[in-house]
Amino acid sequence: MATTIGGAVGMARYFGLGGDLGSITRSLECASSNFAETAADPAEFARRCAPPDVSGETTMELAALAALWLAVGITYWLLPAYRIRRRRLRPLRGDAHPDVQRTLTELVALAELRCRVRFVVDWRDQRPTGLAFGRLGRRCVMLGEGLLRLHGRDPEAFRAIVLHELAHLRNRDVDIAFLTLICYRLFVVAFAIPTAVTAPFALLVSWVLLPGGVIYQLLFTFAQCALAVTVAHTSSAVLRNRELYADARVAVWTGGAHSLRRLLAAQHGIEPATLRRPLFRRTHPSAAKRLAALSDTRVLFDVSPWEAFGLALCCSLVYWQVAQWTEAATSLADRGSALSAIVPAVLLGGGVAAGIWRVTLAAHMSHARWTDAHRTGLAVGCGLVVGTFGDQWHRTALALGVADSLPVRLAWWLLLGAVGYGFVRWNVVAARVWAPVVLAARRPLGPVVVGCATGVVLLSFWLGHAYAAGTPGFGLLSLPRPLNLLPTPLDYLGFVFSLAVVITPPLGVLALVAVTVGLPLAAGLGVRLFGRTRGDAPAAGPERFLLWPPSPEVSAALLVPPRLRPLRALAEGVVFGGAAGLGLWVVHVVSALVFPWPIQLVGAVFPLYFVPVAILLQVAVGFFVSWRNTDHELRSLHGVLAVLGAGLLLPVAAFTARDHFACVRWGTGHQACELVPSPAMASITATVVAWTAALALLLLPTWTALRDGARRAVPSQQLPVHHPPRWQA
Repeated sequence: MATTIGGAVGMARYFGLGGDLGSITRSLECASSNFAETAADPAEFARRCAPPDVSGETTMELAALAALWLAVGITYWLLPAYRIRRRRLRPLRGDAHPDVQRTLTELVALAELRCRVRFVVDWRDQRPTGLAFGRLGRRCVMLGEGLLRLHGRDPEAFRAIVLHELAHLRNRDVDIAFLTLICYRLFVVAFAIPTAVTAPFALLVSWVLLPGGVIYQLLFTFAQCALAVTVAHTSSAVLRNRELYADARVAVWTGGAHSLRRLLAAQHGIEPATLRRPLFRRTHPSAAKRLAALSDTRVLFDVSPWEAFGLALCCSLVYWQVAQWTEAATSLADRGSALSAIVPAVLLGGGVAAGIWRVTLAAHMSHARWTDAHRTGLAVGCGLVVGTFGDQWHRTALALGVADSLPVRLAWWLLLGAVGYGFVRWNVVAARVWAPVVLAARRPLGPVVVGCATGVVLLSFWLGHAYAAGTPGFGLLSLPRPLNLLPTPLDYLGFVFSLAVVITPPLGVLALVAVTVGLPLAAGLGVRLFGRTRGDAPAAGPERFLLWPPSPEVSAALLVPPRLRPLRALAEGVVFGGAAGLGLWVVHVVSALVFPWPIQLVGAVFPLYFVPVAILLQVAVGFFVSWRNTDHELRSLHGVLAVLGAGLLLPVAAFTARDHFACVRWGTGHQACELVPSPAMASITATVVAWTAALALLLLPTWTALRDGARRAVPSQQLPVHHPPRWQA
């Protein structure tokens, strides 16, 4: 919204000061004809073609952002008073309703609220309903006249309804609901409606100024439509979920919410089966959904792939603007650094990672696995890709005539989607290993925050590099051999890989892989850092999350850490990697004696062919070790450890095989026969191993998810699922 409003103000300012479309057209034509030869000299390009100041600058966008949040804050502060005045609510008089006042005092004490609650009455509402609203320092609960009459007829039902409204205050979701409604309506007024009105005009202008950019303008409109649908769906989902959490709070207070169950069962019986609004427009869940959440608390921990897609879409749409704001505000970040991506990484990682940890924990408590991990990873990757359709950098590149070709953009979208998918899969593995530690911890939020924060750091690193790799202008680069001999997508991916390896210090790559693999392995250390005494953990740990007291046997089973064999996986990687390296050496020596032409042909085109060969063999070892283990998601972790173990020997074996091929074929005096390893061998080997492990972190969880999905399709191989018992009367 801030970018759109800032751009609209900048456009209005430009035309208000005498600007016209002709100057824009001339500037685009000049830039298109001069950019290729002046791309290396920005000063010369700016001298030849001074671009018109059409769009809003960073300060204008930041001012628009501040104005939006000021509008949100003012509306939030004044909305409770406006609601009281508009609905003509009156304070509840205790002297007129002493029995009701005594009941309300008891319920407030039961809820243990830390704020003062003001009860008001809507004398025009004849339904037995209530409503919690207010702001900080002014919390209110509205009681309808029908609800006051219900106190005399059915006191238990009255208590259940009022406790539900007090639960909203205890859960502190009133502010969340208010901000959600305010931001959604502001989004409709400030973004959705203006965008819908100006979209045809934008297409017309794009057709006149840049006919070749009409397709991209259509993609940009598609991204905006996807954003509008996502915001509508997410805002309604927030309002629906808060009702389920309020019911769960009532169940904790009353030991089962029996009266609330009776009311919901009656409501379910009279709910119309037709003429319902679409799901993305409902602000309250159905009575059947609420009853299911009271019986099975796993419903409270669900994460929708559509919501993950929407969050990734929003972060991708605003990435360049937020990164530019970060660079301007800190004066420390540059394009491609982790600091420039920290804000989008916090927004995306904080939301998605927290949801992943919660839903994985819920699956662990039911002795099952989270089955939507694969779909959620794909949704995050697709959201990041769709968000690039609204990228201003690529629209500008189209205008200048230096946009990357479609194959290059497809390769970049593949890279960006892999970042989103790998982030989800890593969080699933880490949460699965740490689930018993979270259940047994005195402060369960501690390990969750540590895991999510680590995921945010990793995501900021990958997003910064991935978005920098998508900067237009790849076609202007003159690439060295053998990159310029490959097809364009592989050419581009090879260029990105070279930049990541050469520019990024190998120690940084090693540290990144160490953190990625090390956090899941640190679950044993987490037991000592976050754990409580084993005496009270079986009784208190799972009960905090299940909302019902499990048996000691169930609690003990939930707190058993998963089986991890890191030393065994490393040893298997060394053994199988050594065997693969020996086989590679034998193949080279035999080829030098019998049929040397395949290796000679490949080596003439791609002198470093042995590096991808070593990478493929290491990944193959990781797949083989994963296949030998049966710990579901943890198989991928064992496979990554095996890749690291194989990397101790395979790169050196690949280098040695290449050297011995030259020695046997051409003699020891040939320059290609380097029997003594070069001084850079250790650094090259470490970098190859690190990037191979990073590749395995993406491929192995994907293979695990697909294989387990195929196993679930066979009924005889379905995993046992533990269903928590219903509340007992």
